[in-house]
Amino acid sequence: MPKGVFITGTDTGVGKTTVAVGLVRLLKARGLDVGVMKPIATGAKRLNGRWVSEDARLLREAAATDDPYEIINPVCLSTPAAPSAASLKEGDHIELTNIWAAFKTLGTRRQFLVVEGIGGLLVPINGKLFLADIARKMSLPLIVVAKTSLGTINHTLLTIEAARRRRLKIAGIVLNSPDERQVIGLLDSNKKEIERLSGIPVLTVIPHIPKEDRIRLRRTTLTALEPLLGLFHQDILSP
Repeated sequence: MPKGVFITGTDTGVGKTTVAVGLVRLLKARGLDVGVMKPIATGAKRLNGRWVSEDARLLREAAATDDPYEIINPVCLSTPAAPSAASLKEGDHIELTNIWAAFKTLGTRRQFLVVEGIGGLLVPINGKLFLADIARKMSLPLIVVAKTSLGTINHTLLTIEAARRRRLKIAGIVLNSPDERQVIGLLDSNKKEIERLSGIPVLTVIPHIPKEDRIRLRRTTLTALEPLLGLFHQDILSP
């Protein structure tokens, strides 16, 4: 199986793309040949005659890769809904064989893959499978992205429980701050409680990024993500 990491979240809009794009940029800056993948995307926009996911586009730009868009994002739907509902509405059956073929191709082309999921682990893909089933077949360790705000302990522990029931390896948790109105005491207590109750480390905390700066990923954000490199140093980045 290819080496890589699977970026999942406790919900939609928690900052998976910020973490994935930032990690890609950090790994490339250290000379790693990084491939990217967004297996399934919904809410795509029409661009130059085809449907394109903004998340997949940002990943591809960060990787500066010539890998075809079709293997980076093999399933791209326009309806902003869970894949099962979006595919039903559009009459477009989701072909998992296309996802596996794209994943295998990227694994042979690149040294390391950063794969970004959609929503959370229990987002339904079709009538039988969840996103967690795709992550399990890819056999990549998870980085779980969660919000720093109230409610995140419950959401994060539920995600971890779902992952463990499916025997998914969790490399660590990233807390992201989508809301600028953060209470420092709450952030500290959330971090400590998540680590205490789950036994999984919170690898880093990303400061709030104003919406207009998210695409540019300010230096402060990349600095906040640098602790993630410790996950790969011995296995991937060592000489």
